[in-house]
Amino acid sequence: MLLLLTLIIGSQLVSSAQNTCEINPDLAYLGSYFHTTVETVIQPVHYKGTDWLIAGGILGSTALVYANDQIIFDLFDRQMSPHQGEQFSKYTDAFGSGLLSVPLLGGMYLVGRSKDNCQLQEAALAGFQAFLLSAGAAYIVKSLSGRARPLSADDPYLWTGPFSGNDAFPSGHTARAFAVATVVSAYFPDNFWVGFGAYGLAALTASGRLLSGEHWPSDVVAGAALGYFVGRGVLYYHKKKKSKSSSAFQFEPQIGFDSLGLVVRF
Repeated sequence: MLLLLTLIIGSQLVSSAQNTCEINPDLAYLGSYFHTTVETVIQPVHYKGTDWLIAGGILGSTALVYANDQIIFDLFDRQMSPHQGEQFSKYTDAFGSGLLSVPLLGGMYLVGRSKDNCQLQEAALAGFQAFLLSAGAAYIVKSLSGRARPLSADDPYLWTGPFSGNDAFPSGHTARAFAVATVVSAYFPDNFWVGFGAYGLAALTASGRLLSGEHWPSDVVAGAALGYFVGRGVLYYHKKKKSKSSSAFQFEPQIGFDSLGLVVRF
């Protein structure tokens, strides 16, 4: 976590400070959770050719993995003993559970405030929003799908229906990890190592869920896809909001030694 936080902060300390942030921890930010959820759900409406190719690739990959769940699961299961897999996941789960990602986002925000750096602050708040929304989305899908976990059933195709108590599909840890990684990496597109570190932690989270035997492979792939989808929705909403804000009229008072005026920017 410290390494990723250093990479993110280090890339921003040389940037110019900004005084007005588009995302702030206020009532408008709380209200944006509803609007972001709506934009996330309807974002396919705005998809273009490349977006549909990516979506098709994700769906195809998930279907392919699902068809070979048992084979892939057995492959991962042979890599570690149950005890080793459990110990490994204790560390790798931290980014998806929030024990690592939430302090990371909190550190980004605090440094951003102290340095008056809006990019750090906005990335932290948007990342936290993606974390919570992906957690909610995963919980809803889990409750409705009712897929049995590998530890409780040997059949990868056992689905017991809504609200049955089975909650394997999708992996919530993986969804949250990839949602945060998608947002954080997008806010620092010029820093390869930030994206590499964020998605690297997300990938470790996904592998830990497999090696511990908590999930079928398609659970993890679907979780990563869900997290990416939610992260993109959060990014789209705030980009759209920022675009509207920058295109609106802005009035700035201008005061001179012998004059008083008003400048309109649009």
